[in-house]
Amino acid sequence: MTCRWIAPALGVLLAGSAGAALGDKLDVVRDLAGRVGPVIGAALVCRDIARPRIQVIVDKFAVVINEASPGEAERADVTQLLDRAVAEGRRAVTAGRIDCASAERQLADLEKSITGPVSPGAAAPVAAAPATSPGAASTAVRGISDREIRFGISA
Repeated sequence: MTCRWIAPALGVLLAGSAGAALGDKLDVVRDLAGRVGPVIGAALVCRDIARPRIQVIVDKFAVVINEASPGEAERADVTQLLDRAVAEGRRAVTAGRIDCASAERQLADLEKSITGPVSPGAAAPVAAAPATSPGAASTAVRGISDREIRFGISA
């Protein structure tokens, strides 16, 4: 599996979800979990890939899951989907379908899609936010609101 299409797809899917209904947004996050999970899983198996790099992606995706999920049941469902996709990524490396060099490139592409420069007219990238108390306004995360997820990518 190549990651060259994941980075643009990640940006397009999230940018395309702007203004979408809550169910549509959750469907986009489910789709992304199936695409991002294998990249995370493959990177986790490779010892040469620094764990903090992987953790940044996991943390940012956890924020997206929490913001897109209207309830605990939906959040648990998407988290389980992500866990299954991560396990598939691990299996792909251990079975030899993906090597660590490919896993490194996929992770780098994913990192670029999340933190890359934003061109004029593109949506703002998702930024990690500090922990807030329950009931705090969801505006602490730039690019995520109760009605949309804005994600930018430089093409």
